[in-house]
Amino acid sequence: MDFEEVNYLSKGLKLFTSWGWVFGFVFLCLFTYSYAAKKKTQIYQNLHERVNTLTVLKERAILEQEELKLQINSQSDPLFVQQILMKGLGLVPEGHKKIHFYDDSLR
Repeated sequence: MDFEEVNYLSKGLKLFTSWGWVFGFVFLCLFTYSYAAKKKTQIYQNLHERVNTLTVLKERAILEQEELKLQINSQSDPLFVQQILMKGLGLVPEGHKKIHFYDDSLR
């Protein structure tokens, strides 16, 4: 090893030590950015799933609301009232017979 090679090595070492903090800072910035980007993607996916869930719940609620509105609007209809009494309470109009079917496997 001659003097020129040693001089290049010492210059390289000085250059590395003087610019090392810059490389370290850049590396730290890149690491922080990649971590934040990954976290942002996870949050976005969670929020997207939540939006989809809430959309489905909203559609179900709208359908239920429409059904309830129809029930409210048809409460003055005598046929609807008769149907509700038959379905909900098991009542039978006059002149009709009520037939019960039993499942023999349950006895």
